[in-house]
Amino acid sequence: MTGEHGTEATNASARADDDRIDAAGWWQLVALAVGGAVLPVVFFVLQPRPVPWVAVVVLGLALAVALPAAQVWSWSRRGGRAAIVTTRRWVDEGRVPPEVPDAVWRPRVQQWTADARQRRTSGWVFLGLAALWAVLAATGTAGDWGVAVIWGVLGIATLVQGRGDRVGAEQLLGAPDRTTA
Repeated sequence: MTGEHGTEATNASARADDDRIDAAGWWQLVALAVGGAVLPVVFFVLQPRPVPWVAVVVLGLALAVALPAAQVWSWSRRGGRAAIVTTRRWVDEGRVPPEVPDAVWRPRVQQWTADARQRRTSGWVFLGLAALWAVLAATGTAGDWGVAVIWGVLGIATLVQGRGDRVGAEQLLGAPDRTTA
C-alpha cells in the first residue's frame, strides 16, 4: 500500500510529460524546413545583382535542416512538445488540474515566464532591425523595404504574443489557489 500516492503523482506527471510530437508540431517543423529553403531564394532574388544560385541552394539546404533541428532541440530542453502544449493550455486557461503536483507545473510555468521575457527582448531586436533596414532601404531598393516590413511585423507579433504569455503565466504563478484564475 505504500507509494500509491506517489504513483498517482508520477502517472499524472508522465501524462503531462509525453514527448511525442503531435500533428501541429510536425506541421510546424515542415513549415520551418520549407521557410528555411525558400528564405535565401527570396532574399537573393530581391537584390539587384545577379543571383548566386550555388549559395542559394547551399544556404537553403542548411536552413531547411538547421531550423527544424533547432526547434526540436528547443522542445527537448523544455520537456518535449507535449509538455510545452500542456503548459500553454495551463497558462491560457489560467488553471492547472489538481492532480498535477507543484513540482511539475510550477517550474514549467516559471520557464514559460522566462521565455516570454526573452521573446520581449527578441521583439525589440526585430523592431531595431526593421528600423535599421528602413534606413538602408531609403538609399537601397524596393526589396529592402520588404525586408524592413518583415522585420517590423515579426517584432510586433513577438511583442504582442510575449506580453500575453508573460501576463498569463505571472497570474497563474501568483494565484493563491492554482485551480482558479
